[in-house]
Amino acid sequence: MNAIWEQILEDLRTRCGVSADTMETIFSQLSLTADNGTVLTLTYPAEMMIEWVEINYGDVLTMATSRVLQAARRIEFIEEGSAPEQAEPAVPEQAENRPSAAKARRQAAPRRKKPLNSGLNTDYSFDSFIVGSSNNFAYAAATTVARHAGELYNPLFIHGESGLGKTHLLQAIGNAIREEDDNTQVLYLTSETFVNDYIDALSRRGDALNAFRRKYRRADVLLIDDVQFLARAGRTQEEFFHTFNALFESGKQIVLSADCPAGNITNMDERLISRFEQGLTVSILPPDYETRVAILRKKLKQWKSDLISPEVVDFLAKNITHSVRALEGALVRLTTFATFCRRRLSVADARAQLGDLLRQKRGESISIEVIQQRVAEEFKVKVSDINGRRRTAAIAHPRQIAMYLARKHTERSLQDVGAAFGGRDHGTVLHAERTIEAKMAEDAELRDCISRLSAALA
Repeated sequence: MNAIWEQILEDLRTRCGVSADTMETIFSQLSLTADNGTVLTLTYPAEMMIEWVEINYGDVLTMATSRVLQAARRIEFIEEGSAPEQAEPAVPEQAENRPSAAKARRQAAPRRKKPLNSGLNTDYSFDSFIVGSSNNFAYAAATTVARHAGELYNPLFIHGESGLGKTHLLQAIGNAIREEDDNTQVLYLTSETFVNDYIDALSRRGDALNAFRRKYRRADVLLIDDVQFLARAGRTQEEFFHTFNALFESGKQIVLSADCPAGNITNMDERLISRFEQGLTVSILPPDYETRVAILRKKLKQWKSDLISPEVVDFLAKNITHSVRALEGALVRLTTFATFCRRRLSVADARAQLGDLLRQKRGESISIEVIQQRVAEEFKVKVSDINGRRRTAAIAHPRQIAMYLARKHTERSLQDVGAAFGGRDHGTVLHAERTIEAKMAEDAELRDCISRLSAALA
């Protein structure tokens, strides 16, 4: 097995062009353990976000495997220490992967007679979440946390603009954990609800404050949406700080969302920011064109509607780029109108019905995502390459141009721009800005390119 795996690794390096860093950080941690002629089984360490690996490298791994073995294989990933389902058929309860230590602790605890009102909406699941280059890392992190609650990436901090799917991922984590073990105490709420509950407890007499604390600190998994609103309530931050510490020190899982990185939240207690940043921080960006199309198609399939043509789907995907929520809202409006009219809509119909939304879009500032797409089209590269870690000249030059344009055409800070380009720091953005400015002074072709892209963004 080792010899075959070494051949596959060599193919990944030489023929698939996988970087040395990726080989070291990802593929060196995988091991080939079985090949039954149909399925190739690889084991991975528990701390690895295997969903992210599958999304980003599953195709190249399949190609490399097929070339080496001269036959197609399905790749199956098994966590180290776990056994495939068929390994112990005589003992059904051991057919599945062993539960994590945190899960084992929860299962060993007495079943609670009064479970928390979780606040979860079962419509939100990982299956219904459309994964694309703008959110695949956040998705992989969320699914990993759902499988290893309290053990990996605690807290998980997800940030991104409104309407991009942060709430969906938070709720999907909670639903997945509850589906696996309905004895787990999961609590989802917005930070505004936390603030209101605290104020209500303070205003009441008796044991109200202690009841408030018991409610939040008995949660096994705490999911807090829009945590940036805690910055408006100074005294509540102190209470949340102690709640956070109590849960964290007990090995309970905490997942938070905000509209910006933790360090960018103004008027937030530095102690809380430090707690938020001690786990894993991931971002969600506006979806690319392919993801927007996939979202629309999945909705139409779910609704079993054939009243929206592919041309209208394309029109929506190209014109509503900033928010998944706005995209789905536009589709609801058109589908409802088409149902009343009892006919299939044309692009002209869609333009007429969405006039207010499209006018609002034109009045908005240019988004970094749109800039990335325009630059990617200009240089015939992928947006995922611009946001990725590859440093070849064919990628690094367009990336610097995109960063330069993001600084010139948006009001976003150096930190925000860096976060939108794969989590780079502000120094990288500043270097890119200065590099492009210096090159433009000597390179007329580059000046023309920048001028052409700026005109397209206007």
